[in-house]
Amino acid sequence: MKNQRIDIASIRRAEIVEAAVAVIAEKGLQNLSLSQIEKKAGMSRGQLTYYFPTKEVILLAVFDRLLLLMYQRIGTPEGRPCDQAGWWDWVQHLLQKTVVQPPVSPEFSCLQYTFLSQIGHREDFRQRLATLYENWRSNMSLGLSADMAARPPDRPVSPRAMATLVQAILHGLAMQRAADPEAFNGQEMLELCLDVLGMFLWSQPRGRGKRKLPAKPSISAPNGSRNGRNGRTAIRPRGRRR
Repeated sequence: MKNQRIDIASIRRAEIVEAAVAVIAEKGLQNLSLSQIEKKAGMSRGQLTYYFPTKEVILLAVFDRLLLLMYQRIGTPEGRPCDQAGWWDWVQHLLQKTVVQPPVSPEFSCLQYTFLSQIGHREDFRQRLATLYENWRSNMSLGLSADMAARPPDRPVSPRAMATLVQAILHGLAMQRAADPEAFNGQEMLELCLDVLGMFLWSQPRGRGKRKLPAKPSISAPNGSRNGRNGRTAIRPRGRRR
């Protein structure tokens, strides 16, 4: 049996990207340079530019690599397969990862904000972010369709619009926390977001009768402010008190 051919080019590109990620993690994105990448990867400038002609091309590859790492670190609700977790499970899971726990991938957040600052004159950076956000919106929209169909028909909202709102909440909170880790109380913000989203999705509009409480699964949040079984807090969307 013949040995499989080793793809040296793919190996070298991966080594360069990993070196760039390591530089960002150790020294910050502002100190990322071809010289630093060369030193970390143990390559010459000629080897580096053979696979990646510019630092910007490396940044695009790093963006994809950090995005993959972020997905791996976020995981899935309660470790279940993606197709076995409902939309509300995902909302709770992502909010908990964003506002309660430490940043999943601070290096990715740094790179994301750098891309945002450059989209006015870097079409490749803009397109990378546009594709990322569109994938998130589309996937959330699919999961939201059933929940949105159960809403009262007098205030129609498309699943895509709701997915965009959730995305804006996650992105905005992550940005605030990146600028100031003490910007808000994580547990308080988690419960507030779930209350607001839950009331809109499964409640009657104000003045249209008694609000319905959602029959949705709860999630236990670590370090909760309320005492529950085993010191954990069950988070459920609640109707507004009258």
